[in-house]
Amino acid sequence: MSSIPRPRPNADDLRPSGAAPTASGPGRARDWGRARLHDIDMGFTHGWTVMDGWLRIASVVGVALVVLLIVYAIGAAALDAGRALPWRLPVDHDPTGLLATIDQPVRHYLDAHTVGLPITATVAYGTWQAVGAASLVLGYFRSSGARLTWVLWVGSTIAMVWSATPEPGRTVATAITAVAGSALSLLALHGLSLTPDISIDVHTPTQPAPQVHAEIHLPRTEPKTPSYKPFDPQKPSQN
Repeated sequence: MSSIPRPRPNADDLRPSGAAPTASGPGRARDWGRARLHDIDMGFTHGWTVMDGWLRIASVVGVALVVLLIVYAIGAAALDAGRALPWRLPVDHDPTGLLATIDQPVRHYLDAHTVGLPITATVAYGTWQAVGAASLVLGYFRSSGARLTWVLWVGSTIAMVWSATPEPGRTVATAITAVAGSALSLLALHGLSLTPDISIDVHTPTQPAPQVHAEIHLPRTEPKTPSYKPFDPQKPSQN
């Protein structure tokens, strides 16, 4: 007969109560800090999947704030650079006069052809500078749109120099502008090839792979004829 275990005396006193003892204020803050440090340690150790919810929210908010600060800094720098347009070209320190030969006709052309327009000659000249610098840099990094913009920018610059230069030196100024644009195009159109890529596909007929079948042939054995005759009850046996 099986015996039923008896409860030990005072077993209810040894059982943990459902409610935890209330900790004091500093102790409760210490426990809360330890729990949050444990959550952070678990998040860095095991990654995003086991990260606690509050830590995920804090991470997303922190990254968003950092991105906003970076965008704000870049935007502020771009606005400051835009207010400084047009950038001053070193025409005063140009002993050869080549830079002034290109820059002055462009200024004169924009001054004469922006009269009555909402845009001023200063803004138009700064835009011309910004578009040229951006297309030169982006074209060097093989941007197709920037390279097309650079070609149009060089062509428009040559046209403005041709139109705004006085008659005696018009041909020379235009030639200098074309040569300067071609020299800078070595950077903007770096790696561009006008030779089309021709690919020829040669299809060589191949014979199908031979199929090998393994077969095993066993020699066929004929049944042997018995050396004795079958028993015949009608024929008496010889003793």
